[in-house]
Amino acid sequence: MRDYVTGEHFQILQCARCGFGLTDPVPLSMDRYYPPRYRRFNALAAFVLRRLYLRRVDGWHTRLPRAGRALELGSGTGWMLRALRIRDQPLLDLVIMFHVLEHLPDPQAALEAVARRVKPGGTLILGIPNIASWQSRFAGRSWMHLEVPRHLCHFSPESIERALGASGFRMTRIDFQSFEHDPFGWVQSTLDRLGFEQSLLVKLLARMQDRRSDVLTTLVAALLAIPLGVIGLVLALGSWRAGAGAVMEVWATRDERPSG
Repeated sequence: MRDYVTGEHFQILQCARCGFGLTDPVPLSMDRYYPPRYRRFNALAAFVLRRLYLRRVDGWHTRLPRAGRALELGSGTGWMLRALRIRDQPLLDLVIMFHVLEHLPDPQAALEAVARRVKPGGTLILGIPNIASWQSRFAGRSWMHLEVPRHLCHFSPESIERALGASGFRMTRIDFQSFEHDPFGWVQSTLDRLGFEQSLLVKLLARMQDRRSDVLTTLVAALLAIPLGVIGLVLALGSWRAGAGAVMEVWATRDERPSG
């Protein structure tokens, strides 16, 4: 797979049993793979994402205790933690790792470290791409959410459940609904498969596009994105119902007994 930032190529080594994947080779330093504008979206995209994150957190309140302390690892903009406060809810005995685990070289060690800091019965919420999704199977090497080499590991529902169990958590819930990542992933992955400039829409939204890019090609891609977006939404809805969405929201409870 080609990295759209540097042009370098990587492969993914995948377990035939549980579906867990590892990016190979793992770079010694990640600095050059995270450009200054990485995930710094334009004002409109940032507004839409923020509203979707607020909507997601609103849906969490009915499933969480009403008192405690919360920690978000890899919080980025901090929208999720701020949303918990905006809704006048006290902080919770909760750890949130949304699109963090796939960036870590040793995700198992990270989960074990989190388990040591969560009280028994506490909650961990993960957001991670699903390498066993319809979208991944359709797009193959062109799947947007592979994001090599920034994503160093790649999880399926089975492999994340195993990893959680080995680190002292019990998976209690898995959802696939992701309006902010899934339909767009169908659009961008399809454009990549059709041979357009890699991750063109991502670059446009983050203002990372090369100034030498063909204006006509960019316009054609933008026009194609409209019907592809409609198709992508339909496919996303179907994949969520089938338990094969592109992104997993995983809930886990800290076991009462120590792991291992």
